[in-house]
Amino acid sequence: MTPLFGSGKLIELETQNVESLATVYSLLARLWFQEVDAPLLKGMAEEPLVSALSKLNLSPPGESLEQLDTEYCALFIGPKNALLPMQSVWQKTQLDGQSASSVAKFAELTGYVMPAPALWDHLGIQLDLMSHLVLVSGSQEGRDEEGDVAWEVANAFFERHLNWPSPLLLGTSQRARLPLYRSLADITQQFLEMERTARFETSV
Repeated sequence: MTPLFGSGKLIELETQNVESLATVYSLLARLWFQEVDAPLLKGMAEEPLVSALSKLNLSPPGESLEQLDTEYCALFIGPKNALLPMQSVWQKTQLDGQSASSVAKFAELTGYVMPAPALWDHLGIQLDLMSHLVLVSGSQEGRDEEGDVAWEVANAFFERHLNWPSPLLLGTSQRARLPLYRSLADITQQFLEMERTARFETSV
């Protein structure tokens, strides 16, 4: 699997360029979706990922792949007391098809293809789909009605499917032993809060 799901090129985050915003979503998506593998670990020490990590105050992990894999599995897979990163688990305390079906409908509407087999309401997939929506809305910008519709679709997805992770992120921050996953949880929380403010203040 490639280090990032999305293809957004890293641009200075201060520019608020859609490509840089999409890259942040895609990087977070990849880190939440599965354990760090050898290509990702190598990529995290090279451009453009090293700059992306720096802007997020994330450092390339110093631990071995085995240590990172053990931590990811213990946190998010199990065998017991795992913090399953699925929306339905945190909103309904069990796996449920309703939120997954909703995400799948947004994917179909916007031409998004899941990068690897997973449940649609997995946080990694939701973040990656949001990266796709950011790029779609950016490509329609300046086209009046089309741009407005794309922006509204992105906002609707954010409101329905990225409004739930706070308990997961808090639990991860408290339970994680390695700096990478503690920082990932904290930064994801801060980033989503920033995005909520930007999106819904702008849309008022």
